Amino acid sequence: MENTAVKNKRDAVREKLIVALDYDNADEADVLVKKLGSLVSVYKVGLEIFLRTKGAIVERLHAQHKKVFLDLKFHDITNTVVQACLFAAEQNVFMFNIHCANGEKTMEAVSRMLKERSSKSLCIGVTVLTNLCDEDMKIFYGERFNTAQTVEAMAEAVKRSGLHGIVCSAHEAAAVKKRFGKDFVTVCPGVRPAEVQKFDSARKEDQSRVMTPYEAVKAGADYLVVGRPVTQSSNPEQTVRLILDEIRAAVGMESGAETGIKN
Repeated sequence: MENTAVKNKRDAVREKLIVALDYDNADEADVLVKKLGSLVSVYKVGLEIFLRTKGAIVERLHAQHKKVFLDLKFHDITNTVVQACLFAAEQNVFMFNIHCANGEKTMEAVSRMLKERSSKSLCIGVTVLTNLCDEDMKIFYGERFNTAQTVEAMAEAVKRSGLHGIVCSAHEAAAVKKRFGKDFVTVCPGVRPAEVQKFDSARKEDQSRVMTPYEAVKAGADYLVVGRPVTQSSNPEQTVRLILDEIRAAVGMESGAETGIKN
């Protein structure tokens, strides 16, 4: 029988991985979720699949006892964003997000609403998208600004507002953790398994700021969002196992085979 402490560590490792369902229909998503089984506990539902399924994908995942990161990046005037966040919280999703560009006043209103309703959903702020780089920041904001400065400024506003954390590149995670504390949640897309990067440099796709799972966890990432390296893999189970092994190595836990943990 599995030791409780070992099981808890195993579950903690698995919950660090969020697989993005980069599909335009629920059937393909269902096939992947069933194929991955207990390997993956948390899935990201983005705009494409949410809209294409008219939101039904959330219920389908919950029916399979999976946690949902609802990645709709709400961005509008305060009242509209608060109502959108209320909808997300009412779906009992594990986590959802809004754009930090909404401003601190809006984020405070969302934080207040979630507390009033005793919501268990995490709400995080989207900082600088991982397909953007320093040159983009200069175009938008001028020569004095870069990605790291912009992320930290947005994170500070999120922290003051009372929201739970941010979406950022793993490249910014270490500085964010150091400044805002270990309980300030960092969710990091732009993660590519080391083996995938080794054999296919094109796998960076449309991401500019990329790290391996091992590097990202070491840098302070709480959750790693991985999409196409899994969904477009010829062997998604093996890809997920490679990712989990990198996460285990980063947290100082031996591989599944060595500890008797079965994926």
